[in-house]
Amino acid sequence: MNRDTREVPLILLGLGNIGGTLLRQILETRATVAERTGLRLVPIAAADVSGLLYAAEGLPEATLTAALEATQDGGTLAALVGQRLLPGARPLADLPTVLQPGAILADLTASPKTAPTLHAALAAGCGVVLANKIPLAGPWDEAAPLLAHPRLRYEVTVGAGLPVIQTLHDLRDTGDAITLIEGCVSGTLGYLCAELERGVPYSQAVAQARALGYTEPDPRDDLSGKDVARKALILARTAGWPLEEHHLTVEPLCSEALAGLSIEAFMAAAATLDAAYAARVAAAQTQGNVLRYIARVTPEGSAVGLTAVERDGPLGALRGPANYIALHTARYQPLPLALSGPGAGREVTAAGVLSDILELARRMSNV
Repeated sequence: MNRDTREVPLILLGLGNIGGTLLRQILETRATVAERTGLRLVPIAAADVSGLLYAAEGLPEATLTAALEATQDGGTLAALVGQRLLPGARPLADLPTVLQPGAILADLTASPKTAPTLHAALAAGCGVVLANKIPLAGPWDEAAPLLAHPRLRYEVTVGAGLPVIQTLHDLRDTGDAITLIEGCVSGTLGYLCAELERGVPYSQAVAQARALGYTEPDPRDDLSGKDVARKALILARTAGWPLEEHHLTVEPLCSEALAGLSIEAFMAAAATLDAAYAARVAAAQTQGNVLRYIARVTPEGSAVGLTAVERDGPLGALRGPANYIALHTARYQPLPLALSGPGAGREVTAAGVLSDILELARRMSNV
């Protein structure tokens, strides 16, 4: 290892779709990252709801590989931790004891219960990187200290790997005034809309998105519109507008009648919505339009829902899981500053988290 290489201890919360992919990327690129950045990423802890793996000097690669195998396909660390099959297996309650100054904790969960751990990590001198949107989309008084903290980054909470959050910060830091944010911020629902436009039935499009890893394990977490609503709140708050959930109107893309079903029962019943969504697609097409799931955010509030847009416009031209976000400002008008690119997918999202980790590590070392 180069004498100038600095080790960066990592604590990973969650080894699901994003967490597992991130850990694989860290292991596969560690040598390249160290050579290019002078930073060697060392996972010292990995945790999920069932337990914790920890080694102060860094978890052995064999342990990390076993953890990846145990958590693939929706599994947990339970067997490894509960049976103490690996060195460093501990109960989850020990997590606060592994926090240390200079470490970076990545919240890769979709849990509403991680906020106390995030605050504890920051108080202990850790950096924090979020893929989890929930801590930033709760009540303003709880989210504000996280949003303003200099050792917290959250780029992938909106737009996966697109530099939306950093661009908003740059605009505000240079004295620009943001007036409107609008666009498609869900790669999952963008994919669904594009498939509906192609004539694919709603139920089949949902099943395809799930199989491709675009949706949460329960697709209704995406179809409810709550995920987009959280992104809208994060965008608003990053723009300087302290909106609350009640300032948003949200149109779901699934029936409330299907909310209480198991995941598999919902997937089977989704065909009951095929005709309704086919009719909406046809109605838009008669006007020369297509349907897109759009968030429109202003200082007064946000509207999130299925909207007919011009087929040849920037939103209508989107295909697959692409995102498009237009930032209207005092300077960027009449044409907005627009960002577009993949808005879903394990690889690009995990890579965005990795980029946040590296940027935060540089800031924390003042290099």
